[in-house]
Amino acid sequence: MLTIFSLSILALTFFFILAHGADLLVGNLRALADHSKIHPVLLGLILGFLTTVPEFMVGLNAIQQGVATLSLGNIWGGIIVILALILGLSIILQRKIKTDGHLFVILPSFIFILFSLFLGTKGVLNFYDGLFLLIFYLIIVYLDFLAGGHYQSDILIKEEILEKEGIKNPKSWFGVRLYNWHRAFKKEISWALVGLVLVVVASYVIMEIADIFLGIFPLPPFLVGLLIFSLGTNLPEITVMLRSLKLKSADISFGHLVGSAVSNVLVLALLTFFTTIDLTVSWRYYVLMCFMLLTVAAISWFYVSKKSFDRWEGIALLFLYFAFVFYEIFL
Repeated sequence: MLTIFSLSILALTFFFILAHGADLLVGNLRALADHSKIHPVLLGLILGFLTTVPEFMVGLNAIQQGVATLSLGNIWGGIIVILALILGLSIILQRKIKTDGHLFVILPSFIFILFSLFLGTKGVLNFYDGLFLLIFYLIIVYLDFLAGGHYQSDILIKEEILEKEGIKNPKSWFGVRLYNWHRAFKKEISWALVGLVLVVVASYVIMEIADIFLGIFPLPPFLVGLLIFSLGTNLPEITVMLRSLKLKSADISFGHLVGSAVSNVLVLALLTFFTTIDLTVSWRYYVLMCFMLLTVAAISWFYVSKKSFDRWEGIALLFLYFAFVFYEIFL
């Protein structure tokens, strides 16, 4: 019993390190993107993947440990955590989140998520499945590009401030800009590397702990990933949501959460390039599909109705998440 308690505390500690490492990595690389004025679509692609760095690292370690199905549960369970638990809590605590009301904006992403589950019904995910999902993902990015985006980097805002302060001399302006870039790049790259090291080390230790737990308790790896790891690897999103509430800022947007969910499937596609993933398609898998379908259908309906998410809709999403957890554990 003492060993189990100690392992649990150790696992929680490294989940905490994993979350903060990912936060350092994503935050500083986003700042670098701001300074270098990366195109909004490319920025979204990079940030979407970096948000799922914990899932990717856990997946690689799961493959190394021979429990690749744990990563599948982590990835698909993480999507339900993002779209039902985190979005539901965000709506409830912020009271309302506005939308544009156009279903076609989110429909390709939801089809992409559901299609990844459909591919799993044949009991195996191989290189060709991953390649198809990767192409699908790039199509979604292209559609987002066509839809347009709104993004203004911090460096542009600083330039406007410099102009207002009277720094109009090209040489002076260039010198100030070069100095700011050099100072920011040096600091942000250093912290981003620290974040990457924390993510790699923490994910490796967590997988070692999971391997011990799976030896003690005869739990299916898919179920462990679905209910436990899906929460742990989405701690960065949960942390940012709580921080945004504390600062009374709407930093967590609906689009960011959908992007994170889609990036989970991208991680799945990339993992199939390393190994063929076998999975047991039992009734629990079809329950997961049903809950995923209910979640995206509910969000789609809420998205187009009144062009906003209201508090009761957040409660409905929370109910779906806890109903899913209850069904997976007790039935």
